[in-house]
Amino acid sequence: MGATPGLGLVVGGLSRPERAVVEAMTGAADLAALRELAAEVGLDRSAADCLTDLLLSAGAVVDGDRLGPAHPRRQPDRSSAALLTRAPDGGDAALATRAGSRVDVHGAGRVGAQIARLLAAAGVGTVAVLDAGPVRPADVSPGGHPPDAVGAPRRRSLGPLLQADAGHVATAGRRPSGPGLAVLAPTGGTGREEAAELVRQGIPHLFAQVVEVTGVVGPLVLPGRSSCLRCQDLHRTGRDPHWPLVLDQALRRPPPEPACDTALSAVVAGLAATQVLAHLDGFTPATVDGTMEVTLPSGLPRRRSWTRHPRCGCGWAAHDDEAAQWEM
Repeated sequence: MGATPGLGLVVGGLSRPERAVVEAMTGAADLAALRELAAEVGLDRSAADCLTDLLLSAGAVVDGDRLGPAHPRRQPDRSSAALLTRAPDGGDAALATRAGSRVDVHGAGRVGAQIARLLAAAGVGTVAVLDAGPVRPADVSPGGHPPDAVGAPRRRSLGPLLQADAGHVATAGRRPSGPGLAVLAPTGGTGREEAAELVRQGIPHLFAQVVEVTGVVGPLVLPGRSSCLRCQDLHRTGRDPHWPLVLDQALRRPPPEPACDTALSAVVAGLAATQVLAHLDGFTPATVDGTMEVTLPSGLPRRRSWTRHPRCGCGWAAHDDEAAQWEM
């Protein structure tokens, strides 16, 4: 059962009658029918229960009685969640958590717009776009803003698209008042001021951007628990004292039209969405204390580790008078 590493499962020592019962677990037969099949092939009816319990405990099957109705467009996502969680509910709990979550996307250019739409399509209940700037021709991309949105505010452009991507799936319960996570996809500047404020507020946040011909996803900052962008700046400055000057020049003298390859922006958006969903689903994303980088022309991803820097305020004790007082 299963064809990929980590999901493959071998059940050995089964007799031919037992194999017949296992092979009948396709979703078409309930437990009562499996018991009858067990009796027909010469087994005790309880054998069906034992085999079912064995496969449920191994995460190889789901309990059809626990499955709720799924929107047809969300079914592939539920199947993926079921494989990841190996839960008897078939991934319903994971999708319910997504539906009750809010993610704020700061910056909705070519990268941020695609991230927002991917998260909406993956079942995140509230995707708030924080970008009132106009859609530029350079923002248009297959998974982001459409060509006829040029000139309109980015937030307004994405509003109906996010609803369509979500499939108009209604979410039960009160919507969260604040974000469970924020994505920073800066279209101007470096995003460091927003990051500093999010650290002070204790809001987890993820960076995603294209810098020249390199796509960078991360770090995913868990304030007080993992490294932040200022930690990276301090590490870089320790290796190259001129790093602050490089940042300053990049901010003061940006190119007229920064590079942002169409395919690379889609890769960055996809990787960023997987990191957000991993966090919402209860896993530890690869970008915690690290970044994922993809550079053209090879497009081969690599991960770089970044530890918390002892001089960065994000790692100071909460009772320290200087905690969270640093500025970028």
